[in-house]
Amino acid sequence: MKMTKRVCSLLFVIAILFVAILPASAQPTSDGRLVVDNAGFYTSDQVLALTELAKTAGEKQKCDIIIYTTRDLEGYSAQSYADYAHIKNYNDASVLLLICDNGVEGDRDYHISTHGDCIKKLKDSEIDEIKEAILPYLKSGNYYDAAKEFIDKSAYYMQPHLKWYMLPLAILIGFVIAMLIMSAIRSKLKTVAMQRGAASYVRSGSMNVTQSRDTYLYSTVSRTRREKSSSGSSTHSTGGDSFGGSGGKF
Repeated sequence: MKMTKRVCSLLFVIAILFVAILPASAQPTSDGRLVVDNAGFYTSDQVLALTELAKTAGEKQKCDIIIYTTRDLEGYSAQSYADYAHIKNYNDASVLLLICDNGVEGDRDYHISTHGDCIKKLKDSEIDEIKEAILPYLKSGNYYDAAKEFIDKSAYYMQPHLKWYMLPLAILIGFVIAMLIMSAIRSKLKTVAMQRGAASYVRSGSMNVTQSRDTYLYSTVSRTRREKSSSGSSTHSTGGDSFGGSGGKF
């Protein structure tokens, strides 16, 4: 009886330890660092430099900008790995660049993952621009400049480029200028009265009509507006949370 209780207790302790250890090893963790260099791509000075760049840019845009490197996706897809890497320990608004170099040329992965407010701040087209900017550095193995370019481009695209009131203001200014120009032109014109018939505009004896015919001059064209696709960011779900972004191989 005592032996059975001991075995049950031992099995219970093992089960508790297994449950406690599994989540930590199954999902990537980052403990809030803006540069997580698990792959060892950067020197300590480069980590400090990238951290400072990411911190400064992130504070301006109110978004955590994260660099995460690894040599093994541990069975995850690059998308899932990147999403899990910043699902905790960061602000609700965050954007993360995952770089995975497993040593196999052409089979290395990178992924840009957006979360929270950053999903709206970075549209799909802007993420594509960022990918195009960093891809040459990734292919050449220059992961430091790839990270710098990612931070710079992310901060640039997240900042508002046009205030909401600028467009109405520009239209109003243009309307006022146009009215002033038209008023000046109109003041120089002679006042004339429009005649009801065309004969009043023809000088007597200057035209001798010998033949006339009716010609159809105009046609009616109907147009149907083509709906454009949304320019926002597409989203997906990982771990019950919503993320945006995309990536690929290099």
